[in-house]
Amino acid sequence: GLHVELVEGELDGDYTMQIGVRSETRSAQDRAPVNLTLIVDTSGSMGGQPIELLKESCRAIAASLQDGDTVSMVEWDTQNAVILAGYEVSGPNDATLMAEINKLQANGGTNLNGGLVAGYDLANQVYDADRINRAILISDGGANAGITEVDLIAENASLSGDDGVYLVGVGVGDDSYNDDLMDRVTDAGKGAAVFIGDEA
Repeated sequence: GLHVELVEGELDGDYTMQIGVRSETRSAQDRAPVNLTLIVDTSGSMGGQPIELLKESCRAIAASLQDGDTVSMVEWDTQNAVILAGYEVSGPNDATLMAEINKLQANGGTNLNGGLVAGYDLANQVYDADRINRAILISDGGANAGITEVDLIAENASLSGDDGVYLVGVGVGDDSYNDDLMDRVTDAGKGAAVFIGDEA
């Protein structure tokens, strides 16, 4: 669907137009299987509300999965710990996936590049052209994406000229959230970003 809204500005003849585009709504049962790679920020800046919103976002993703979907997960603190690699879920709210989500803690340093490299390594291990392949980067925006990171994301968004691993950005936190990170990485990754300001 298409929605257009026009608002008159303060100056005579000045208008702001916003165009909203919504794709076809499809149920999880109607879609192709997915390969998801969750690249989650567990650095120290994520303590408090941000890490709780990160976990709630992961739980919402887990609730939408179907039997046969695969999930990989990597933390991008200084350890870049691989938590799951090509794990096939049994359906919505898979117990193993939920347990790993609930264990996430914010207590590390910040290594965006290492997290992205590890995340895309995982995504490529399970890449399947017949599936929906997505990397989901979840962060409070407290890191800077440089040329190296943006090039890595863009390269993985197009594999052999085909649809590759598209990147979805999920921003979590409060008024201190910095959206520059998500703007840069999702532009390169042919994806979109959403900000999660509360659990609802």
